[in-house]
Amino acid sequence: MLDFDLVQSALERLGATTDAAETHGTLCALLIDNAPCATWLGHTLDDLPDRGNVLAAEQLDLLEQLYEQTRAQLNDEELNFELLLPDETDDLNLRLLGLSAWCQGFLYGFGVFKSGVETALDDESRECLSDLLEISKLSHEEEASEEAELQYAEIVEHVRIATLMLNESLNPLKASSTVH
Repeated sequence: MLDFDLVQSALERLGATTDAAETHGTLCALLIDNAPCATWLGHTLDDLPDRGNVLAAEQLDLLEQLYEQTRAQLNDEELNFELLLPDETDDLNLRLLGLSAWCQGFLYGFGVFKSGVETALDDESRECLSDLLEISKLSHEEEASEEAELQYAEIVEHVRIATLMLNESLNPLKASSTVH
């Protein structure tokens, strides 16, 4: 997975109004709907820069790389999917803010394509979305401690599994492995 700070820098250079965590959350939801990269970029950037601008093209290439890596991870048989969040060496409050933003982005992306999908959601999928909504409201004011770190890691894992479950629920053939 690409580095959070690298993606954040690319987004800033391209004038994005969302951070890397929120953008990745949106990407994951749109990928569950099999959206093309251009759709995601349209929801991420106010204006797509001209590819003739070498610096902008370099940043767009990085975002396209993130798109491809994330798509592969969401459908990886080994379940190697990772959330793009601030590094574990960053302050806990910054990581909590990133996790909250990731969930907000996911819910936004899910809302973009949800029409017609709601009836296809089973109870477990609805519960996953409800959990993501609650996590999107996390407090960003937490005193760092071993217990807080453990809870953060557990919540990140819960979000990761919820995302994989939603993908499997809405794309059962794509996400499941083929038996040979």
